[in-house]
Amino acid sequence: MKYSYYPGCSLTGSAKRLDVATKKILTKLGYDIKEIPEWNCCGAVEYGNKEELIKLSRENLKKAEAVSKTIIAPCPACYRNLKESDRDADFNIYNPLDMFNVADIKKLGIQKDLKNMVFTPYYGCVLLRPKETAIKNRNIIEEIITDFGGELDGEKIRDRCCGGNLFFSNKEMTEKCVNLIASRSKGIFVVYCPLCHMAINTFSNRKVVYITDIILYILGERKNI
Repeated sequence: MKYSYYPGCSLTGSAKRLDVATKKILTKLGYDIKEIPEWNCCGAVEYGNKEELIKLSRENLKKAEAVSKTIIAPCPACYRNLKESDRDADFNIYNPLDMFNVADIKKLGIQKDLKNMVFTPYYGCVLLRPKETAIKNRNIIEEIITDFGGELDGEKIRDRCCGGNLFFSNKEMTEKCVNLIASRSKGIFVVYCPLCHMAINTFSNRKVVYITDIILYILGERKNI
């Protein structure tokens, strides 16, 4: 079965590492993915007009039909916009977090563990709400960390806003949001959202990694986290 892959703008720029890692892991797990031809920006959080966002994402749905009506969208904002634009439920749209699971990762051959490491799982605003577009496995980051020996800290802030959507318009507010979540946790931040990664990396002195970095580390494809 072939899957349409929608990288979105962030994953072709500042979050290229997330794009490369996600495609590598999906391929290892046996998914046949192909990038949507001539995809366009979904508008993400930049547009204030909801209908404009829907219109942009509908264009991407049309383009996806050339590959497959089953779509994988890593960026949480892109994923949400695609889901909301599919008002007739003609497409199957997934975030990779719903395609990762511990059992399948173990089958790929484990080379390292996460013992003696402390992590703060952080999903941000979009991945866990609203329920209509939220990922199905709401604990996938925690499951990967703990199954491979890592410790958790700061789980209560996992869905607090980091202010990433205000990064370019109100940096002071973004900094306040990041300071709040950082003050209530102490582990290495583990995210899957490019905006969350950018905000936390900019305004905290803590290490921030993508969950894909951890998966590749476990598989022996990264020297360190």
